[in-house]
Amino acid sequence: MVNLRGSMDTNKILEQISINKLDRLEYPYLIAQLCVLNNKPYEEIKVVVDELVKDGKVVLNSQKDDGLVYKTEIETKTISQNDYVAKGKKQFKKFKKKSKKEIVSDYFEESEMLDDAYKILKIDPKKHKRKFNYQKIEGKISGTSKGYAFLIPDDVNMQDIFIPAKSLKGALNGDRVIIETVPSGKRIEGKVVNIIERANEKVIGKIKLTKTCAYVTPDDVKFGMDIVVPLSKTLNADNGEKVVVTITKFGLKSSEGIVTEVLGEPNLIETEVKAIIRSYNLFENFPKKVQESAENLPVEIHKEDYPNRKDLTDELIFTIDGEDTRDIDDAISIKANNDGTYTLGVHIADVGEYVKFNNEIDQEAFKRGTSVYFPGLVLPMLPRELSNGICSLNERVNRLALSVIMDIDQKGDVINHSIFESIICSKKRFTYTEVQKILEKDPVACENNKQFTGALWNMHKLSQILMKKKHNLGYIEFDIPEVKVELDALGNVVNLSKRKSDDGTKLIEAFMVVANETVAEHYAKLKAPFVYRVHETPSSEKMNNFLNLVKKLGITTMANPEAVQPKELQTILNEANTLDSKDMVNRVCLRSLKKAKYSQDCLGHFGLASKFYCHFTSPIRRYPDLTIHRIIKDDLHGELVGKKLSDTKNFVIVSSINSSEREVVADDVERDVDDLYKVFYMKEHLNEEFDGKVSGVTAFGVFVELDNTVEGLVSLTDLPEDEYEYIEEEYKLQGKKNTFVIGMPVKVKSVRADILSREIDFVLV
Repeated sequence: MVNLRGSMDTNKILEQISINKLDRLEYPYLIAQLCVLNNKPYEEIKVVVDELVKDGKVVLNSQKDDGLVYKTEIETKTISQNDYVAKGKKQFKKFKKKSKKEIVSDYFEESEMLDDAYKILKIDPKKHKRKFNYQKIEGKISGTSKGYAFLIPDDVNMQDIFIPAKSLKGALNGDRVIIETVPSGKRIEGKVVNIIERANEKVIGKIKLTKTCAYVTPDDVKFGMDIVVPLSKTLNADNGEKVVVTITKFGLKSSEGIVTEVLGEPNLIETEVKAIIRSYNLFENFPKKVQESAENLPVEIHKEDYPNRKDLTDELIFTIDGEDTRDIDDAISIKANNDGTYTLGVHIADVGEYVKFNNEIDQEAFKRGTSVYFPGLVLPMLPRELSNGICSLNERVNRLALSVIMDIDQKGDVINHSIFESIICSKKRFTYTEVQKILEKDPVACENNKQFTGALWNMHKLSQILMKKKHNLGYIEFDIPEVKVELDALGNVVNLSKRKSDDGTKLIEAFMVVANETVAEHYAKLKAPFVYRVHETPSSEKMNNFLNLVKKLGITTMANPEAVQPKELQTILNEANTLDSKDMVNRVCLRSLKKAKYSQDCLGHFGLASKFYCHFTSPIRRYPDLTIHRIIKDDLHGELVGKKLSDTKNFVIVSSINSSEREVVADDVERDVDDLYKVFYMKEHLNEEFDGKVSGVTAFGVFVELDNTVEGLVSLTDLPEDEYEYIEEEYKLQGKKNTFVIGMPVKVKSVRADILSREIDFVLV
């Protein structure tokens, strides 16, 4: 930010504050008045005022919802708030009540404040021309259904910028562009001057056939225009069907394209799921060359072909997974030692033995980045010949693995470890349900699994030791229910429920965490290039807001938002378990943390309270795991030297960035499909009554979550008639007669379930 103190008379600014009695104004309105008086842009005046505050020449008096109130050291008389302040508060309150779709850039408010300042000071803005700095700004277009759009600047410190439809110059939702800012009446607007990169070469929508041509109306209402398709390029799609259209020519008012896939009749689950998947450019099948490469891989392991691997095929090794798991990439073993320690073995499918760097399968795996999971459907990262075949640790077949053997004491500390290539043979494929029964000492389950009960009980003891250690360090365990979607044979949604976590799932989680930590620490100390899973310390601003919230809920904490510790957040969440608003506290806490990502730097994992952490245990379904498997194998073979070491360092950076981006895509598409299934379920339960809790509060209504995880909106217009004020920092909608706050139990009736928007509406009962 430019230092302007040399070019502006700060004493004059202080004098203006005193003479015009600006000391009582809210911070942004004070700046607006000074902009007009000094014929300077808003941002320049803001810099000067902020520096005066920093130097103590303008002293902070109090803090308010929309800014700060300052008092100068110059003697001023105590005055009541003038008409301008009253008007400003009224405008702000009105702005708060606007619907979500009506809320636009903060630039609008800024311009309105400046216009009001001219009126109050009785200055003609045409004669007193305000200065304006034209800027070129790069970012992404965020479209709207009404034709206009906003620029989301790459600079996270900048506000979104409004772009009228006429100024888009053919730019569409998601496109990367350069805009130029221009003043326009009461707002600052942008106009597109260059389209750098198109985001949507393929679009999903309904096709409409006419006598001369066809039109595809995109499902994404933000796209902003139909696509014209020649009748010869429709792939014989029927009128009204959903299709994938590839754009061949972009235009200002309409674009041209060809149909490349017919998805089917709209409003059917199969069609709509496929439409979501295609909208993220994801596919079930693999390119022909990739598939052919996979089909040429071996289908079984012969031990004599691997004389240098440690043979663990006689060890009691087994797997524990969900009932519907097909890609089994982790197996475990255990031995209880006489000195009270345990020897834990974590054996991970050696995918790197088959997927060599930059071969055809690897290139496709890099592109996909991760497997994506939906109810009844998986989009695998690797062809099924690998993910369900030669790499899957199936029962009673030999498989290649990377094994981590750890000696762990009664404190949960790893006192010794080794990492090596192995051959294993899983003796049993357990499900979480079976393991849970054995841990509960169900007589039938124990009788049927005599060979394994001792090992499972020892594993349970060790997992509790490991989890106790993690909780003592501050491991944050969120209580946020996930939806379990149950489908019938035809793919229809028959039930929604909360996915349960039991000792069987926690056992595997504890073992995978300690293996990931051990491998990460090993290679961090070797200073080898590596892909780490990192979760950085949360920002002080978000933590401050979260801590203020929990204090208002009656939870006592001495946590410092500038240096909050995982243990402190864990304590808060434990206390929140007794509150009706516990789900909200968990969600707000999670949103207050930074998103975990992949990095070439070992930055630790805040949420797991881990100094060293990586993803080592799932190379069948995650590319970063595959990346570090190849690094480990190169290290074990003494090949991580010279040019290979240099190339690996460079690739680790690329892999970290790509894997983080692909993970975000997978999360988004999985969430969209889950939301779609919830809509289909609720369409069969319209006009039924449900118990729920307020899960979100906004200026345009309240969100209610049902026990089955379905969330819907009760619009402001459907709430009891009242004068409501949205109090954002308290997650509250406050009226004179009614108050709605997160966690509050309510009874609702379902009235709308829209497939295209994936929105559900309720009304209060």
